[in-house]
Amino acid sequence: MRCRAAFIGFIALVAAGIASSLPAGAQETLDVRPGQSPKKILNTLVDIYEAVHGCWEFPPINEVQSGMDVTIFLSFKRNGEIFGARLTYQTKNVSPRERDLYYQALADMMRRCSPLPFTDGLGNAVAGRPFPFHFPDNRKLKKV
Repeated sequence: MRCRAAFIGFIALVAAGIASSLPAGAQETLDVRPGQSPKKILNTLVDIYEAVHGCWEFPPINEVQSGMDVTIFLSFKRNGEIFGARLTYQTKNVSPRERDLYYQALADMMRRCSPLPFTDGLGNAVAGRPFPFHFPDNRKLKKV
C-alpha cells in the first residue's frame, strides 16, 4: 500500500511539473504513433483516448515475466495539462521490480502526453473530469 501511495504522489509531482508547448502548425490529421505525443489538435473524447494510448509504451518484453493490467484515471485542465492522476487498478501477484517498470511507463506516458492539444471547446468540456484509461499487457498471451 505504501508503494501505491508513493506512486500516486509521484504522478502528482510529474503532472504538476510537466510543461511543453504545442508545436507550431499542428497537423490536422490524427498522427499518433506509439510512444509519442499527438500532433493533431484534439476535438473529441475518442481523440483523447487515442492520444493517451498512443503515448503509452510497454516496458521491454524481455524485462517482464507476466502481463500486468493497469487502470488509471486522468483529469485535465482546459489547456490540456494533466491535472490529476489516480491509479485505480493493478494486477496482483506481480513482482515489485515489474511493478516499478509499469509505474515508470505510466509516468513516462504522462510526461509525453501533457499538455494535450485540446480545442477550446473540448478543453472547456473535459476540464476537471476524470477519465479512465486501461493498459492491459497481453503481449505474452498465446494467440488463438
